[in-house]
Parts: sequence; C-alpha cells; structure tokens
Amino acid sequence: MGKIGVMMSADRADGQMSSHFGKAEWIMVSEQANEALAFVKNDGLNGRSAAEIAVNQGCTDMIVGDIGDGALGRLQDAKIHVWAAQLPLTGGEALKMFRDGQLSPVPAARAATRHGSGHGCCCKSEAGSEGSSCCRG
Repeated sequence: MGKIGVMMSADRADGQMSSHFGKAEWIMVSEQANEALAFVKNDGLNGRSAAEIAVNQGCTDMIVGDIGDGALGRLQDAKIHVWAAQLPLTGGEALKMFRDGQLSPVPAARAATRHGSGHGCCCKSEAGSEGSSCCRG
C-alpha cells in the first residue's frame, strides 16, 4: 500500500487543508492501510519544495485544493496520482473522502505550459515568465 499526502495549513488532522499546493505550510502523510500520520514542514512554500517532499516521503497519491501545472507535472512525472478536493475540508475529512473513492483525479498537466527548465513555472514557457504571479505556487 502507498502513502497519501494532504496539503495542509496546520500540522494536525483536524486542521484545514491548504487552498494551494505550493503554499501549503505542511504536508500530512498517511499510510493508506492505517491512520498513522506524519507532518512534514514545507519550508520552501513553493510547488517545487512541496513536490520534492511528496517524492521523498514516498507518496503515491496527493490530495490538493489547487495546483499549478509545473508542480502537477513534477508529481505526475514521479508517478504520483493527484486528487482534487473541494475546500473547505479538514485533512481528516479529505483522507476519508479519498479512502471512500469520493475524490476526482486532477487532469494531466497541459504540455504547452510545462517545460524542462526546472523553474516550476505554471505559465507558458516564455523567457522571463518565471517571475509572474502565476508562477509562485
């Protein structure tokens, strides 16, 4: 069985999920087969650091409120399934919905907005686009 990551605003299961993947302060990690939880601090507060945490923790699934195409692409490249939760939800509620099959998969990242520069940008791959507001998550 795999691990499930949930993007959180707090380091407790009854806390609210974060509204955006890269801005989540915490990632709650749970074993699929049981309720064992760990909370990992997302010090980078960006999509790249959150994706690295998910990979390093061995997550097979991530539950998110919203996610940019750059971070989504990195997760999908790592074979991590990404599921959309309609907020507001607590982390515990999101896990229950996942286990009950009530979450929808996030569609694949659009190839036109992904690029291999490693900037994690969710915008079109144009020179200088890394600084725009849509590229900060």
